[in-house]
Amino acid sequence: MTAADVAELEAFTSGLRALDYRYGGGRSRAAAVARLPSAVALLDLPGAGEVVVPLHTAVADLHNLAGWASFDTGLDDAALRHFTTALRLAASVGNASLTANVYYRMGRVRLHGGATARALAEFQLGERAARTSSALEVALLNANQAWALARLGAEHDAVALLARVGGTPAGDGPLPGWVAFFTAADRAAITGVVRTELAQTVDPRHVALAVPALEEAVDGFGPDMARSRAFSLISLATCYLLDDQVDAGVALGEQVVTLCGQLVSTRTADRLRPLRNEAARRKAHPGARALVERIRAFQPARDGPP
Repeated sequence: MTAADVAELEAFTSGLRALDYRYGGGRSRAAAVARLPSAVALLDLPGAGEVVVPLHTAVADLHNLAGWASFDTGLDDAALRHFTTALRLAASVGNASLTANVYYRMGRVRLHGGATARALAEFQLGERAARTSSALEVALLNANQAWALARLGAEHDAVALLARVGGTPAGDGPLPGWVAFFTAADRAAITGVVRTELAQTVDPRHVALAVPALEEAVDGFGPDMARSRAFSLISLATCYLLDDQVDAGVALGEQVVTLCGQLVSTRTADRLRPLRNEAARRKAHPGARALVERIRAFQPARDGPP
């Protein structure tokens, strides 16, 4: 058991993570889960003690990725099992950065499933761990707490947390793979998502702040982040409808449904639901009615490009 074995496992996880971002969890989950038994077996090999920290971190991150891909394909219970194992392994070697990231991902599962208070608690646990790691990781957890608070209608607290996120420096040196996605584009995206949520739960005037942030995110995401770009476009189309720009909202909504159909991500169907609901409130518009029906019939891709 050598450092080269650890580096190979890290590269394997990195490659699957890139597939996940580009095509959805359905393109990475099976390979991640299949690799886990042999990865876990490395922990007991002779010489493993010499690389104990990077090895435990690499195995934990593979569980972290398997959990995220499971979540993206609608397997929430499996996702939480992988995350629980990832937490144990990361904690066993004192990796605060990975611990914070796993709590973030567990919180996202809870938020997506409607357990908003539980999600907020997970994000807060993640922030505690992130405080000993980096400002960027603290900002990631703050942004997601803002999302949960916006969903609860806690406007003042959500906006206050969001204010901490903008302009957060990435720090010096390369970022761990599990947090490298949180670029300026992703920070703009979650800002837009939080403002969109507040526009729906508190005051439609938040649309004016959501739209420029979402436009910045869409412009910043390349084809390697196709899922994130699609989610931002969903929020942007929703904002257009909230602002009674129905023609623009319908046109963008039609485009984004097509984009979502290219992703192997069950989560896309769920993320389209608020757009469908806003379109349904404008049923007098024939395009809005057609968009509602198209989203109702929507099915994500079963497989992605090789």
